[in-house]
Amino acid sequence: MDVGAGRSLTSVLKDAVTRSNMLTARWAATIGDGEPTVLSGAGVWPLLAYLASAAEGAERAELEQALGMPAAPAVEAATELLDLLRSATGTHAALGLWVHRVLRLHDEWLQTVPADTVEVLAGGDVFDAWVRKHTEGLLDGVSMPLDPDTLLVLAMVLTVRTRWEKPFLDGTQGIADGPWAQRQFAWLHRWTEDRDRLAVYETEHGQVTVLSVDGVADITVDLVLGEADVPAGTVLAAGITAPDAGGPRRLGSQLTDADAPGLRLESNDARTAPVLIASVPRFTVSRGHDLLADGELFGLLAVARPDRQRLPRMSDTALAVGAARQELTASFTAEGFEAAAATRFDIMLGGGLPDQWRDDVAVEFDRPFGFVVRHRPSGLVLLAGWVTEPDPPLPVREFSRGDDDDF
Repeated sequence: MDVGAGRSLTSVLKDAVTRSNMLTARWAATIGDGEPTVLSGAGVWPLLAYLASAAEGAERAELEQALGMPAAPAVEAATELLDLLRSATGTHAALGLWVHRVLRLHDEWLQTVPADTVEVLAGGDVFDAWVRKHTEGLLDGVSMPLDPDTLLVLAMVLTVRTRWEKPFLDGTQGIADGPWAQRQFAWLHRWTEDRDRLAVYETEHGQVTVLSVDGVADITVDLVLGEADVPAGTVLAAGITAPDAGGPRRLGSQLTDADAPGLRLESNDARTAPVLIASVPRFTVSRGHDLLADGELFGLLAVARPDRQRLPRMSDTALAVGAARQELTASFTAEGFEAAAATRFDIMLGGGLPDQWRDDVAVEFDRPFGFVVRHRPSGLVLLAGWVTEPDPPLPVREFSRGDDDDF
């Protein structure tokens, strides 16, 4: 199966998609009815894989439970999933790793992370600038201050952008009854002869109506409506799982009665081809999530306890997850759809303060300095120089990993 940009859906990538979707569905099932929300399991799953590869014992097992697979194959799957999101038409993804200069990481773990992601941790402003760059301004950062004790930040950004194959018409519509009764909203209307863009799925929690809206890129947005008395989380989770579950369904061309959520019948001239009339509200939804508040869902309960070393395969320094948050926004308009998600894990010192301290030698060339280039076998000085004006700062995300042993 081709998934865009000449890529095929390998067994590893197929597993990653399945497990990430399962996490998204479990997360969706937890949402309440009272507030709008948007969430992305695909923006969390790869980060959990990299964390799992750094953990051992109970911490590793808990993260593997959330991932749905062992840590070792999960890292490979996460890397393939990131590659897919980077190369697919309509999506963009970036992984970032910021490391405090005093923290030494194990090479074996660091080599699991793409080399072009590593930077020196130098304050939260750098991270927010990275988010703004990779979301093209859709997000301004993550609303979580950077704790001074943070030694490492692991983050991911995901964006989705597409224009509809057939745009909607903008309008205004009032609602007669239901929770939006006596209110008016910006409304979108479209007619299509492809009535099978609509499907009704039979689920254990009643019928779920799904309208699929295709973009010109490799993106489809499914709009999901359930029975009026079914909780929002149950409906959303069904909208994620039902299309691939193989259960009973009726397509739009098979519907003859208004017997499912959101359906109605309209009488029109029989001499013309039947059409599907779609009317949906224009919307923008933004939300932030404290991932540690749902630590059991994401496998973060044990790894977030700071009483001892939780990530021994990452560093000899005792580390634990100190904070984790996802920030998102999504907009559905007459012309298309765009969304962005930024997820950040802050790794802090674990195990309390050390009983003993050591003094490490550090050097910083913070004034004009010289350099000498030698042919090592012979000792011949090839050239020498003096630096009075270092280079200006690199643009955000263009730092080079190089061969620095500290990373």
